[in-house]
Amino acid sequence: MSWLKLTKQSLYLMGSNSNCFVKKVDVSSSNSKPSELRLSIPLDWFSGRDVPGSMVIDLESDEPDACLVSVPTPAASTPVSIATTAGQTLVGKRIVLDPGHGEIDGGVNDPGAVNVPLGKNERDQVRKQADIIKAQLEANGATVKIVENNTGKSLGQIGSEGQGADCFVSLHLNAFNRSAQGHEVFAHTAGTSVDVELATKINDALDKALPITNRGVKRAGLGVLSGVPLPVPAVLVESFFIDSVPDIQTLDQWTNDAAKAIAEGVEAFLA
Repeated sequence: MSWLKLTKQSLYLMGSNSNCFVKKVDVSSSNSKPSELRLSIPLDWFSGRDVPGSMVIDLESDEPDACLVSVPTPAASTPVSIATTAGQTLVGKRIVLDPGHGEIDGGVNDPGAVNVPLGKNERDQVRKQADIIKAQLEANGATVKIVENNTGKSLGQIGSEGQGADCFVSLHLNAFNRSAQGHEVFAHTAGTSVDVELATKINDALDKALPITNRGVKRAGLGVLSGVPLPVPAVLVESFFIDSVPDIQTLDQWTNDAAKAIAEGVEAFLA
C-alpha cells in the first residue's frame, strides 16, 4: 500500500512498502497565516487500486529519493487545496474540561472522594488532570477551557460552559469501600450515540493506560451532563477509585497516566 510523507519542503506519494517517492507536490506558506502549510493534492492520488493508507509527518529527516520504477497512476485530475498545520490535528477544535467538586453552589467547599490514609482528595487530583489534558490537547492545536472548581456554580451552570464546544469532559475519581477499583465513563441517560462514541474512545484509552478493571461505558442522569447544551458531545470520566490507591507514588502515576489517556481519547474522537 502506498503512503504519504510530509516534510518541510514537499508532500510525497511514497511507493508501496518503500522509502522512495512516486509523485510529490511542493509545500508553500500561507500569506495570511505564516504558521500554516498549504498543499494542493491531486485527486488522482486517491483513485485506482493503490491509494495511500497512511500519512507520516517528518520534519527532521532528509527528503526522500525518487523511485527508480514509476508506479502507474491515472491521468491528472483537478487538484483540491487544503490547509494544515504541521504536527497538529486539532486546530480549530474547542474542548471544555470540568475538574469536579471544589466550591459548589451555596459556598460549600466539596473535596469529593478522599483517600484518608494518604491525605488526598478527588478535587485536587482531577484539577491536576485538567492541566495535563489541557497541555496535551493544546500542543495538538486545540483550544481548551477549564471550568475552575472555585467559582461556586451549580452543576447545571458548569455544564452550560460547554456551549459551542466540540466536546465537554467532566473529570472525577470514584470511591466505595477502599477495595473496589476500576475506571468507567458515563454518557447521559438521554445522551446521543455521539456521546457514547466519545465515552468509548476515552474508556478504551484508559483501558490501555491503567492496570485496573475496565468497568465500561455507562449511562446516568448526571446533573453536570444535563446542563451541557445539545448537540455538544459530553461525558463524565471516573478514572479510578481514589480510596483504594495504596500509596502516593501509585496515585501520582495513575493521575498522570489517566489524564494522558483521556487526552488521547479526545484526540481520537475529534481528529
